[in-house]
Formats: sequence, structure tokens, C-alpha cells
Amino acid sequence: MVFDKNNKVYGEWINNQKLDDELKSLLVNATDDELHAAFEGIELEFGTAGIRGILGAGPGRFNVYTVKKVTIAFAELLKQNYPNRLNDGIVVGHDNRHNSKQFAKVVAEVLSSFGIKAYLFKENEMMPTPVVSYATKFLNCIGGIVITASHNPSEYNGYKIYDPYGCQLQDEQTAVIAKRMDEISDILSWDYEVNNSLIEVVNEEVINSYVDMIKNLEFYKNEQNSKKDLKIIFSAVNGTGTKFTPKILRESGYDVIEVEEHAFEDETFKNVVNPNPEFDPAWKIPLEYGVKHDADIIIMNDPDADRFGMAIKHNGEFIRLDGNQTGPILIDWKLSNLKRLNSFPKNPALYSSFVTSDLGDRIANEKYGVNIVKTLTGFKWMGREIAKEVDNGLNFVFAYEESYGYVIDDSARDKDGIQASILIAEAAWFYKKQNKTLVDYLEDLFKEMGAYYTFTLNLNFKPEEKKLKIEPLMKSLRSTPLTDIADLKVVNIEDYIDGMYNMPGQDLLKFYLEDKSWFAVRPSGTEPKLKIYFIGVGETVEAAKVKVDKIIEELKIKMNI
Repeated sequence: MVFDKNNKVYGEWINNQKLDDELKSLLVNATDDELHAAFEGIELEFGTAGIRGILGAGPGRFNVYTVKKVTIAFAELLKQNYPNRLNDGIVVGHDNRHNSKQFAKVVAEVLSSFGIKAYLFKENEMMPTPVVSYATKFLNCIGGIVITASHNPSEYNGYKIYDPYGCQLQDEQTAVIAKRMDEISDILSWDYEVNNSLIEVVNEEVINSYVDMIKNLEFYKNEQNSKKDLKIIFSAVNGTGTKFTPKILRESGYDVIEVEEHAFEDETFKNVVNPNPEFDPAWKIPLEYGVKHDADIIIMNDPDADRFGMAIKHNGEFIRLDGNQTGPILIDWKLSNLKRLNSFPKNPALYSSFVTSDLGDRIANEKYGVNIVKTLTGFKWMGREIAKEVDNGLNFVFAYEESYGYVIDDSARDKDGIQASILIAEAAWFYKKQNKTLVDYLEDLFKEMGAYYTFTLNLNFKPEEKKLKIEPLMKSLRSTPLTDIADLKVVNIEDYIDGMYNMPGQDLLKFYLEDKSWFAVRPSGTEPKLKIYFIGVGETVEAAKVKVDKIIEELKIKMNI
């Protein structure tokens, strides 16, 4: 389809005298499809974790004008909500992506122009998302901002916003910001006056406190000499984790070898391809390192270090564990040690999302008597529930979701891949001393609770195809409900569109089968994809996998995908 260059908004952009050379060049060389997406598609909007989009020119792409719009709207909300606390400030961090450092500087400058103090990290260096969350709470700020697209491919960037507790903003707040953004029509010509006296550097004390918190997660801190026997390969996929995770692991005693090709800032991710620990490309070189160095475990953080992935050497080969397998291991490891040390808080609570396997919930509840709180997808919902603990009489012990996100100490209110790294290393070390691996540990849990097989099917689309393809698929599942699949009856269907379990509405369908297996379907809140989560339960993992494979095969036919 040919793009009409008489488009009014396109004309405003291409003829703007202040438009920087990079964006001008992108417009001049853009294809018709790219121009359609940038000027006639959907404007960027808040999803599960902030705003994310493909870098480029136009309101449908992520650029410095997107950054300015969000920051203006957020600044006005801050002035309304915290008129007497503007000097308490906002912590601003960023990852390693294209233009992230520049965008973070712009954020700080715009905030200062509104009379709001902004904290940047020393030399405006890249910083893990969980460190920004932690710093926001530690410094008693009124909020935080991270310029990051987390685990998305290199062509993306994004904008996450945090409340004073280091938790991502709730939908009612981002809705106010989004409404104000829609009202800003002159962003191309909008200018501001920087107040440099309101831009400060985050004190090193904050970083030291965060590192101390991570180290205090260990249950065997005095075993440093013994821990050198565990050999770890670490990959930061060219992201922010490289400044924290390997250093902390070494200081705890472990033998750590970094993947050199992944240990420097590279906005193109040329040695990674896809920087998501859930997918194969990022693992190619780390797995080669694992074999070459005869390592025990491979640990990976995503670019902003809020996610954690691992591969375990078991019977001579490396086996990658997903979030639904890693979570139960971390849960049982922490809770068993709290029990051993008689350190359980009163009325302990575990938080997990609706689409996360119930194995971790069952371990926490059935073995240790922990209360389970279920939430919508995204740590902003878990953070919201954690904030209610005083009123609910609960005390945090763990939070996680299947997409490789874990919180072990709630001083950070967003998922923290660095926390997970230190705790999983200790569990691997402990079981190695018993001539066992974490795969053995997981199999022991299966023997106790039943064997689980989990799989997530990602159906990817172009950003502009959300309404054309994703929404009709969800509509079809609602209009023609499934009654059976793979020779199993569907015994219950939960539709979360209008809200369930004290949670607001979300476009999510969950299908429960007669044998306790289930699957859930929802559009991603951060990427143009439809995600389908499958949980199979059987006497063995192999039997559960056969069941899930059959369900997937039939579901694809029923959905015509």
C-alpha cells in the first residue's frame, strides 16, 4: 500500500526545522510500510511494563519526542500529586540501547524544567532496572524512570515509570499520563529551560546498600572457600547486569567466567541477536562457553537485568530451565532455609501471576503453609498487592511470574535478575556438594507434587497488526467457547476481561481441563504478540509433554493459526 505523503502529521515532521539529522534521515529513507506504521498506525501506549516501541520517526515510533511527551505528562501528574515533595526527586536510569543515555538526560532536563529534582547515576552510566527501583525507595523519592525496552530486540526502546515504593505505576495513573500525552499537539516545537541545580548524582551509598541486600540473600555466607568449586558462566547479553552480577558472585566465592562477547555495551546485540533469555539465539555463545570450560551452571540476565535465565549441566549436557521450573526451585530453596533457621515471618505470602504454573504455589502452600496471592501479569500488580500487606496482615516471602521474573527481597519492587542469580548459585552449590544438580532438585519436587510440563507459544505480529489479527483471535475464542480438547473436557473457563479475584480487567482467557492441566491465552502487554501458556500435569514429565503437544496441535487447528 502506497503511503500518502500529504498526510498532515507526516508533513509536520518532515518539514520540521528542528528535527535532528538521524530522524530526518529515517523519514527520507523509510518505506511505505514503515511510514504507514509511523503515521497511520496506533500511537505508542502503555502496556504491561510501561511504553515500548520500535525506534524511529513519527508518533507510532519511539523517539526523543515520545520521551518528552511522557515526561511532560508525568511531571504534571507529580506536581499535582506531590506539590510539596518535588525536591524529593525522581531517580532516572537507562539500559544499553540505542539513544538510551541521551533519552535519560532529556528526561532529567525536562523534569528539572518543571521544578522537579532528578537523580542521574554517576556519569549517567547504564544501570539495571532493579537498582533504579531500589534507589527510588531507598532515597524516599516520589518516583523513578528507566529508559529501557527490557528483553525486546535491538530496534526497540521504552520508558518505565515507578511510584515512591519502586513499583511500576498502576493503570489508573498511566491512564492520566496517556490522556495528557494525547492532548500535547505541539511536541515538535515544544522547548524547555534546564535547571541544572535540580539534577544530582545518585550517591554511591545507594549502590553499596543494594549490593549488601543482594549478598544478604545468601543462607551460607561463610562458605566462600567451598563455593569456589561451583563454576559459573555468566552472560549479560551486552546489558546492565555486567556491572553487578559477576562481581557479586565472585565476591561470594564462586568461580565466574564471563562471556566476553556479551560483556560490553552493544546497542546492536550483534553477538546476541535476540537478548531475551527465553529464546535460543542469546544462548548460542554461552552454551559454547559452558562446554569449553566444563561449567556447572550458566546464568543469564537480560539487558536491563530484571530477568534471569539458567542452564544446568546434568548428565553431561546443559539443560535450560524456564521460569515455571526455576521459580519452584527458588521458592523451595528460600522457604526450606527459612524453616531451617526458624526465620519464617508471621502470615507469609507468595505472589504469582494468573498465567504462572501453580507448582510454585502448591510448594509454598502445601509444604510451608504460605498464603498465595494471585495477580494479573506484570510486577506492577504484585507490587500493588505487596503494598497492602499491612492492611491484610501478610508478610512477603516471594514473588514471581513465568516470564523469568523473580523478587526474593521486596526492597526492590520490580523483578530482579541479580537477586535470582545469587540465590540460584547458592542452591546449585549446595546440591553439587551432594552430587546432585538443580535438575535433580526439580525432579525431587516433581516426585512430591506431581510432574509438570510447561510451554509458552508466542505468535508474533507486526505492531500495526494488533487490531487486525490479535483482537479477532481473542474474540473468536470468546464467541465460540471450547468444550473439549485433546480428548479432555474443558471443565471451567475464566474470562478476566471484566476483572476477577479483586483484579481489574485484562484481556485474558484461562481454560481448565479435567486432569488439572490448563492453558491461558492473552495478548502481550509489551510486544505485538499473542501468548499462549500451557501447563500439563502427568505422572511423568514425558507424559505431560505428550498431552501438551496434543493440546497445541488441536488448538492451532481450532484457532486457524
